[in-house]
This record gives sequence, C-alpha cells and structure tokens, in this order.
Amino acid sequence: MLFSWSALAENDALSVSHPPQNGLSGLTIKVCGNSAYPPVSWLNADEKIDGVNVAVIRMLLEPLGVTVDARQNSNWRRCLKEVELGNVDMLSGFKTTKRQRFLTYLDAPVIRESIYLYYPIEHPLVFKDWKALSGLRVGLLMGDSFGNEVDAALHEYPNLELVSTQDQNLLKLADNRLDVVPMGKLSGQLDVHRLGLEGKIGHTKTDVSDFWYLAISKKSPLVNWLPFLNQRLDKLLKEPDTVSELVERYRRIYNTDLGLSGEFDY
Repeated sequence: MLFSWSALAENDALSVSHPPQNGLSGLTIKVCGNSAYPPVSWLNADEKIDGVNVAVIRMLLEPLGVTVDARQNSNWRRCLKEVELGNVDMLSGFKTTKRQRFLTYLDAPVIRESIYLYYPIEHPLVFKDWKALSGLRVGLLMGDSFGNEVDAALHEYPNLELVSTQDQNLLKLADNRLDVVPMGKLSGQLDVHRLGLEGKIGHTKTDVSDFWYLAISKKSPLVNWLPFLNQRLDKLLKEPDTVSELVERYRRIYNTDLGLSGEFDY
C-alpha cells in the first residue's frame, strides 16, 4: 500500500501517547465489506477487503492499539450474515431498516454514493422512476440495497436476476442478456474500464444517492465504546480533504493492483 499506518498513528491528532484504559488496546476486530464497489470497497488479490471504508476503519481503530483483520472469503450477502451472527465485528454500507436489526451504525456518514443504471449501449435508458424498470431484465448483486423503498420495488420485478458478483452483471449487459443493472457511479465506471467494456455499456443517473456508514455488529464488544468511537469518527471526517484524498488514493491502488492504466472522468 502507499499508505503508512504507523506514520498515521504517530501524527494522529485523535490518538494519545498513553492510550486510555478503555479496553480497546489489544483487541482484534474482524471486518468485511462489499466486494464490488471500488474504490470505496472491494476484495483485493490477497482476499482482504480494501478501499476507502476500510481505510477509515483503520484510521479510527489502529491508533488505539486495535488490530483490524480484513480477510474475507465470502460474498457481500455472506458478509452481512456473518456480521448478524457476530462472527464479524464491522462493515460499511447503506443504512436500511432490515440491517438496523443487527447493526449499530456510527453517526457520521463516510462517503456519498450516487447510484446509476448501466445498460447495453445499443439499448440506452432514460431514468424516469423505479417502477418503469419492472418489465426489464434487471441484474442485482445479492445483498445490495438502495434504500427501503427502492429495495421493495426491485423485489417485485418479475425479471430480477440475483448474482454473486458484479462482473456477472456487466458481462451479461455487454452480451444483451440483461437490460439494466443498478450500481454505484464510481464502482461501475471502474469495473467497466477493468473489464474492457467501454463502448459496450452506457449509464445514466437515478434519483438515488445515499451514504456509506460504518456499522458495528450488535454482538461485537465494540458496541461498548460506541460514544467514544462516534466522537473519534466525527473529528476524523471533519478534516475536509480526508475522504477526497482517500478516494483518489484507492482509485489509483485499485488500478495499479490490476495492472490497469488510463484516466477517465467519473
């Protein structure tokens, strides 16, 4: 990585030279995430969840003496289940009523994600509303959520196809085996570039734009320090350039790790 976490800890204004007796030091915290949303969250070649959100988790916890274990051998739906069971401590994602049954969300949102519709370039779409997609072949990543109302509409679609990876969706779009796939703006364009599908897949903006939050399993010992962690995260994210610099850093890391080159507009 291009980032020195030890240097960060030394200069972290939120850390202290003698950590408080809060019981956090020495803990190992397991995290997992969505494998399909670079540069915010993706599974790297070492089978570890990577990206902006994990970087923020590390900045939040590692200066306190917490070890962050980011190894992940599951898809996003399984990640959610492992957190629900208490086998994983933290993840990042959109806030939904269903997830709040087993997750406690930290207060400060990390990053806003705009949701776009991706479609075969020969069959362009203009977004009107989510109901207008109900007669189309819609590809959806298992476990993905775009808010309570949109989720409810999507799961009424007769031609909804659930897949475990976003690559499956994009390749189906390129072959005209799907009509539309909703996914994040940043991640969608990076993945279209990675798969060499520019010129085959187009995109258009929807009315959904939501925030990624950090969330703790209600079965994790971390919930005991929720007010303290909320205070740290709030101070961390108030630095105006923190997230924008992480987005650019992890966009480069994602491209470099995959041997990609070339620049394009988001």
